[in-house]
This record gives sequence, structure tokens and C-alpha cells, in this order.
Amino acid sequence: MSRIEQVLKEKPVLSADKIHVFLYQISLFNSKDLVEYLPEDEGHRADRLRIEQKREQFVITRSLLRLLLSSNLGKEPRDIVFSYEKQGKPVVKDYINRVPIEFNISHSGDYALIAMTLENKVGVDIEEVNPDIDYKSLSNRFFSEKERNDLINLDEKQQCDAFYRIWARKESFIKATGQGISFGLDKFSVPINESIDDAREIITAEKLNDKWFCYELMKLDNYKTALTATTKNSAIIISSR
Repeated sequence: MSRIEQVLKEKPVLSADKIHVFLYQISLFNSKDLVEYLPEDEGHRADRLRIEQKREQFVITRSLLRLLLSSNLGKEPRDIVFSYEKQGKPVVKDYINRVPIEFNISHSGDYALIAMTLENKVGVDIEEVNPDIDYKSLSNRFFSEKERNDLINLDEKQQCDAFYRIWARKESFIKATGQGISFGLDKFSVPINESIDDAREIITAEKLNDKWFCYELMKLDNYKTALTATTKNSAIIISSR
């Protein structure tokens, strides 16, 4: 069975109390086999990406997302229409039992993450760790005061790893809200600890209409992953290919 056939067999039963998370290793797929699942406009968008790695990430991740959505919507992957929120978050206007589908995607290095659920807003992020990054400068620029203090109170050998853990969690939050960086990366705080036994509420400088919760995802060598959602007790179902 080919890897594409394995994806086609993935038919997650979506519900509001479950969040399905799919981890895919990009190098195990061939973009030439998947590009046929993209509509013409996304094919043109891929062609404009001059860096081959970025083009591969885009084609493979978007195609896999369309394959997963098609199994729930009963539509051909190319026929699924994406619209985009103000800050660029993709959404579909299709419903299942009158409930909206929510999803989010992320890719970094050789991996892609896709999260899918019903009704519950979600954001997901994966970050490849670069040990040479100037994390001190970036944390001073983008982190909240609490996050900066939490970081510098760690042993210096732990700080780069913790920086990426915070960064992935912050990215998953701003993607879940749909506001992107316009929300202000220093306007909220995520947990810094390595393991999260239960979903942790994200603390924002201003009170929001929704509460947002950060979930622990999988451990992956040299990568950090994170998920944010508007429900505290969702079951996280992880599949990796």
C-alpha cells in the first residue's frame, strides 16, 4: 500500500470533544505524486516558491490536508474551497451535521502537523530546533515579561530548548485565534515547563471572550510541537506517518 493510499484510508471521525493530530514525515512523500490534489491556484502558488524545501513543504502539507478533509466532506480534494481570515488563516465553509470543521497546519524541516476537529478552534505548530539561534535577543523582543523571567531562571544549557518550547506554544496560540502576530507576542504567556500533564490555560494581558488552553503533543528529536484549543478536556488523538 502506498503512503497516499494510507492517507486515504485515514477517515477520522470528527467531533467537538476530540482533536485529531497527524504528524507526517515530508521526505517520505513525493510532491509530484501529490500536486494533482491541489487546485490550479495553489499549484501556481507552489510554483512561485523558489526555495525547493519550501515548495515541497507547501505541496505535500496542503495535499495531505485536502486528502484528510475530502474523506469527511465527501468531496474531491481539488474541489474543496479554502477562504482566508484577515491574517491568512485558511478555513472551509463546509459543515458536518451543521457544525463547522476547524483545522490548522504547520510544517518545519522534515515534518508537517495537521490538526482537525469540529467547532473547537485549534492552532498547531512545529519548530525545528536551531542551537545556533540568538534566542536571548528573540526572547527579549517577543516574549512576555513572565516568559523572559522563566527563561533566564533556567540553567543556561536548558534555555535554547525551552525557548523553542515557548515559541511553538506561542505560535500555536496566535494561529488558533486567527489573529497571527497582530495579537502581539508579548501580550500573553504560555507555560514553560517541559511536560504538561493537563491542558494549561494561556494567560493574556487583556481578557478575551474565549479561554485558550495549551496541550502537550508528541516528543520528537530536535523538534518542538504544540497545540492550542478553546476546550480544556478534549481528547488528543495522534497519528504519525
